[in-house]
Amino acid sequence: MKNRSTKGSKKTFIGVLSTIGVFLLGKLKFVLVIFKILKLHTLLSMLISLGTYALIFGWKFAVALIYLLFVHEMGHAYAAKRIKLPVSPAVFIPFMGAVIGLKELPKNAKDEGFVAYMGPLFGLLSFLPAIPMYLYTNEPFWGLLIILGAMINLFNLIPITPLDGGRIAAGISTKLWGLGIILLLTYSVIHLSFMGFFIVIIGSMEWYKIYKKQKSLNHDKREVQQLEQLVVQLKQQANHFESVQEILRKVLWKISNQEISKILNTLNSEIEKMKKDIYLQQLNGTLTISLQDSNDNQLISGILSQLEEKVLKFKKEVQKTKNYYKTDTRTKLQLFLIYIGLVIGLSISYFYGNEILSNHPEIQKLLNR
Repeated sequence: MKNRSTKGSKKTFIGVLSTIGVFLLGKLKFVLVIFKILKLHTLLSMLISLGTYALIFGWKFAVALIYLLFVHEMGHAYAAKRIKLPVSPAVFIPFMGAVIGLKELPKNAKDEGFVAYMGPLFGLLSFLPAIPMYLYTNEPFWGLLIILGAMINLFNLIPITPLDGGRIAAGISTKLWGLGIILLLTYSVIHLSFMGFFIVIIGSMEWYKIYKKQKSLNHDKREVQQLEQLVVQLKQQANHFESVQEILRKVLWKISNQEISKILNTLNSEIEKMKKDIYLQQLNGTLTISLQDSNDNQLISGILSQLEEKVLKFKKEVQKTKNYYKTDTRTKLQLFLIYIGLVIGLSISYFYGNEILSNHPEIQKLLNR
């Protein structure tokens, strides 16, 4: 009986180490694409994951792991619904954890931090019942469960995207992502963690992307103003091809937004075609002025409408970049305190779980191998 218990405990400990990495993989955005294609339901995917984990680690560990992941994701779902963000059902994939997709992006970093925070908070609450269960049964498995839950959620609180900690830290300062990159890179080097290196790359790319947006913000705001004036000028001169082309010649080389430049080039090309058609029809004596003007006006109006929509979209993107990560001092302090409080709570739980295992020499010997 003792040998069976030791083997079971060994499998459980292996599960503790392996699950942390695979859970993080489930947080990456590209997994959502797979979910949309497969359209798996929560119950079906949960049963598949449960069966897979049970075959490898035993049914007790499998149920505990699925439970921990499910409650964590329900924390995100609860928070999203509180701020009226529609979400997709939770989906489980073996060795990739669980995920809930947001159908709409949060309006600001404060909302994003709230949704991110509730996952680890629910994660902490999910394994607290293991404490009285251990006190009642004296079964070391409950200590392993506490350690597993604490490690999953603590790791997920490292302040780097795409982890929850990075999304919480964004409401305080995106500079904290640099600290997260250093922490995770150090961990990855020490433990030779491929998953850690991968997340560092993703996080660094996201940080650089935000940095570039913030750096070009003043330029983009000026460009939006110029584009709004440009739309007004083009509408006023829409019936005068030469005037429109003259305006385009002056501004095309200044526009950095590729989508808008493409529309302006299309407008210029279409005007060239119209001028050529009018010239040829004049030579042939087949020009019908009223019909030609009507068709040309409709085409130009359509292109200018596309241009106006793109400028409005660009303006909204610039405004979002300007305001998304802006939080007042009170909000920053609140986010910082609840973040630190959660880290402390999970850390205490982790050490308590290790204290439980220290009272079981047979498990301690296994862990020290």
